[in-house]
Amino acid sequence: MKLQQLRYLKAIVSHELNISAASKSLYTTQPGISKQIGLLESELGVKIFDRKGKNLNSITDVGQQLLDESFKMLEIEEKMYAIARDFLNPEIGCLNIYTTNTIARFILPKTVRNFVKKYPEITFHIGPAYPDEHGTIIKKGHSDFSIVAQEVERDTDLIVLPAYKWSLSLILPVHHPLRKEKEITLAMISQYHLISYEAGSTGRMAQDKAFAEQGLNPTYFMTAMDVDVIKQYVSMELGIGIIASVAAANICDGKIVAIPLNKLIPECDAWICYSRNVFLQRHMYDFIESFAPHLTREVMEVVTHSTNSEIKKLSEDFTLPHY
Repeated sequence: MKLQQLRYLKAIVSHELNISAASKSLYTTQPGISKQIGLLESELGVKIFDRKGKNLNSITDVGQQLLDESFKMLEIEEKMYAIARDFLNPEIGCLNIYTTNTIARFILPKTVRNFVKKYPEITFHIGPAYPDEHGTIIKKGHSDFSIVAQEVERDTDLIVLPAYKWSLSLILPVHHPLRKEKEITLAMISQYHLISYEAGSTGRMAQDKAFAEQGLNPTYFMTAMDVDVIKQYVSMELGIGIIASVAAANICDGKIVAIPLNKLIPECDAWICYSRNVFLQRHMYDFIESFAPHLTREVMEVVTHSTNSEIKKLSEDFTLPHY
């Protein structure tokens, strides 16, 4: 068994069992990968994949167990390299951050700007925090951090820490009748067509719950996850919008205004997540603390050796930023 064979397995799974796409991502040949997977299956004496003709059709039950273990082995390999890099040159590396468009646009820039002054050799990759084919939204590579504005299912391999609190705001055209009201209520808002986030997103669930508690059932004219799309249709006076306050503060102009809803809809939590197998290098500690000041290196070192229930209890004492 070779580590390269395990890398092939990971690439195949990452590309939805498409060997051709996996081979391109690794700059190798499709026959070469197929041969190595065949040799590995012969060595183990079991089939990792079911096949349909020359194509991989699905993962076998025993194959899924073997894949889970192989990914753990690759994480150990990545961790060993990270330890060596931190010893040889702690100021060089790459941070992979998976997050939402709103966080990447309106919250991360300040942290990144300050961080690169101290670590000019560190590079970044910012990717979307989308669920994979298993519904998993959190990446677990050796240099991966996920910053998400929704509840995260905790497992034994994942560290989940509260990053900040965020609220929702109403956005509407400057001449909209609601601007004349001294105190806006959810009942007033529900009289108009709404344009907001997709059903199931944290921001949408928070507002749906607030409306439901008052027996209100507003009409959503349009749903979208991009705040610029929401703003566009609000500006066309096709409805009024509800979006994250941090986005509203940045996109509102003379034609669109924002009204905070924190007294009507409870704040939501955002989280920073990473694999327990990550070796936190010096620049990673500094990045996390710069983004979430309550997560100091001392706190993070305690977290590393804590269970999920211990982390949850520790988090109760955090003073979180508000956006």
